[in-house]
Amino acid sequence: MKKILACIDASSYSASVTEHAAWAAGRLEASVEILHVIQRKDAVSARHDLSGAVGLGAKSSLLEELVQIEEKEAKHARERGKIMLAAAREHLLEAGVAAVETTHRHGGTVETIIEREADADVVILGKRGASSQFATNHLGSRVERVIRESIRPVLMASREFSAPERALIAFDGGASSRKAVEFAGGSPLFEGLEIDLVMAGRHSSDEAEQLAWAKGHLPQAHARHLDAAPDEAIPAFVAESNVGLVVMGAYGHSPLRRFIVGSTTTQMMQRCHAPLLLFR
Repeated sequence: MKKILACIDASSYSASVTEHAAWAAGRLEASVEILHVIQRKDAVSARHDLSGAVGLGAKSSLLEELVQIEEKEAKHARERGKIMLAAAREHLLEAGVAAVETTHRHGGTVETIIEREADADVVILGKRGASSQFATNHLGSRVERVIRESIRPVLMASREFSAPERALIAFDGGASSRKAVEFAGGSPLFEGLEIDLVMAGRHSSDEAEQLAWAKGHLPQAHARHLDAAPDEAIPAFVAESNVGLVVMGAYGHSPLRRFIVGSTTTQMMQRCHAPLLLFR
């Protein structure tokens, strides 16, 4: 049985992650593991009036207060995590997912996700984590690290969920985008979806051959070339054509690589509001 790893936190994306997981589980006939990781916080940051506690006599009382703050924060985080996991589990069961398990961990978020994805087929997480949900010009650093280190397809949920009816596969002929095409061609996740197979940028001499290979795996797809820079053409096409899911390779050696690496990651998140399914 296939398995989905759905990663939730205290951000506004968690409800959407759960809904994306329910949609994917229904199509893949998969079980779902809901993961919540309590990231260790610095207790000093929870204190706002340390500027006056500079005397040596304050040392012991200050340390005691910091310990109390940390204990309270840890207890609050544990209780909040339990509530979020229970709510997500209930939603998935009501949506018809037959097998749902919850995992509550304390430690490094990225390391735990990579550990738990070992027996999963797809990882789902929000585009931004709790610490960056209000920083609209910033992709959460942990999100980017998961994408870099994961060996599974990573579905980055949009803020609001809507069941996709149309998918766009950004294809450049590279290894990661070919992996995406092969996955889409054999996965129930794409059954019944209208599929656009898109190449963007300058025409290449082997473009026809590359598209022919992709069409062999996706005979139902509409192949097209967008004669503009990928980071401009693809988000525009997604918005104009009501695309509900973008599929692409990550860390390829082509212009599409800029979507995921460095500062253009922010541009991708800003310009393309559909969920993204990423492959390395």
